[in-house]
Amino acid sequence: MTGPQVPGVARVDVGPVEAHEWDAAARAYTAALPHDPVSGAELRRRDEEQRGWGYHAGVLVARQGDEVLGTAAYFQNPGAYHPGRFILELGVAPVWQGQGVGRALCVALEARLRGLGAESARLLARDEHPVAPGFLTRRGFVGDKRYFFSVLDVATFDGAPYAGLAERLAAQGVRLHSLTALRAANEPDLEARLHALMSDVRQDVPRAEPATPLSLAVFQEAVLGDPSLLPDGYLVAEHGGAFIGQTTLFRSEASPDLLTGLTGVTRAWRGRGVATLLKLEAIRVAQALGAPLIRTDNASDNAPMLAINDRLGFVREGGATTSYLYRF
Repeated sequence: MTGPQVPGVARVDVGPVEAHEWDAAARAYTAALPHDPVSGAELRRRDEEQRGWGYHAGVLVARQGDEVLGTAAYFQNPGAYHPGRFILELGVAPVWQGQGVGRALCVALEARLRGLGAESARLLARDEHPVAPGFLTRRGFVGDKRYFFSVLDVATFDGAPYAGLAERLAAQGVRLHSLTALRAANEPDLEARLHALMSDVRQDVPRAEPATPLSLAVFQEAVLGDPSLLPDGYLVAEHGGAFIGQTTLFRSEASPDLLTGLTGVTRAWRGRGVATLLKLEAIRVAQALGAPLIRTDNASDNAPMLAINDRLGFVREGGATTSYLYRF
């Protein structure tokens, strides 16, 4: 489709990303949201995965000639699935912000999702962003869930306050294992057990939409098969042969920083230091890799995990991030 005339742009053309545009689409998005970096290969892989699982997904770009000015993606969350609910991501390269590019992308997204029978869509935006909150509000989005994005400076981390924690939990029979070590040990039924653990601990994670079961096949492809997953940073706590907690680390091709995936502990073991021990070991892995930062995000009402991160020295990046809901 062709977008409206906007100042400084002869014509904004919006349409599906073409095969040669994946890297440019990722660069525009990452420039707009540097805390959420993505490479072209990662963007393409997620889109292909979604389609392979039978979900609706797509990536649109706004372009002027051969230059990609902004990127918009829509997809469905396998872990909070509803046929009419979508997740949106939208980023316009900073030099083109405020010139109608985002509006053209939003118009195209709305038309595409209405054609798919969408009921609602969600999009995250940082509260301190100079354009996004007002832009979304004017377009009918309503903020209803808040998150905090936090970072840990790996080089300056001080683990001294936690001396003895590993020994205390070891005395109770708790051991930590990396995915690398579990695979090397030929742990029986490993993928099914990891899937069962994640399915257990994710039930109580605060989220904007209700959790739905994540199939083993999707878990194997989206988590264990993710090229960004660091096997040494996929850590599992075990007690008496049972898996009782986990944390995961990922690294995008677009950034040297590490990203935290799901950290969770089974209900019987919460409040006993297992999550802290897992995060401490993840920090050790990050130090061994020479990563500058570990990034994480948590819902504002996830008090236990926020408290753990705060004690470890994670620092909030700016203000809160709001999840905006649009109803069709």
